[in-house]
Amino acid sequence: MNPKAPAGTRMFRRPLLIAGATIPLVLLGCATPAAKTDTEKATSTAAADSIVLERSICYGTCPAYRLRLSRAGEIRFDSRNPGEEGRTAVDTVTATTLPTLVSRARSIGFFDLPPKIQGDSVLCPTTRTDAPTVVVTIFTKDETRPVQDYHGCVNVEHKVAPQLERLRAFEIEIDSVLRSSRWVRPANRR
Repeated sequence: MNPKAPAGTRMFRRPLLIAGATIPLVLLGCATPAAKTDTEKATSTAAADSIVLERSICYGTCPAYRLRLSRAGEIRFDSRNPGEEGRTAVDTVTATTLPTLVSRARSIGFFDLPPKIQGDSVLCPTTRTDAPTVVVTIFTKDETRPVQDYHGCVNVEHKVAPQLERLRAFEIEIDSVLRSSRWVRPANRR
């Protein structure tokens, strides 16, 4: 101990050195599981088998259909409009289309969204009636990950949460990339 140092100096320095050496190790220990989780998610989503987008009818003429993209690049369209349930179409795109869409899903936080948006008090505190529902489901070897998005979900100012804006832009992107507009027809409400 240095006799010229103020009393307690050494006592204060030692805990600081120990704390300074311990904190990075604790943080490293905390960071490792998170990194594994992200890696596991990336691996799981990279091995996606297919993605499905389903739109329901609404009170008006919202088209109802199911659109599926397989790992091989096969697109299958099934109309769900009243009276058109048997109308289907098939086409193909490059095999890189599915991994690109799954990567996009990851970038917008798709895998962090609740399976049912309407049941989430933060994303859907208020609902309007007669809106369509869109369900996007990503199938991987490890899991089936659906997100059901009722388009009547709004906040008290009748605005959509930013997470929902990103999800809805992704829903439109799926339609656009797979060019579903060539098959989609407005529902005929009789």
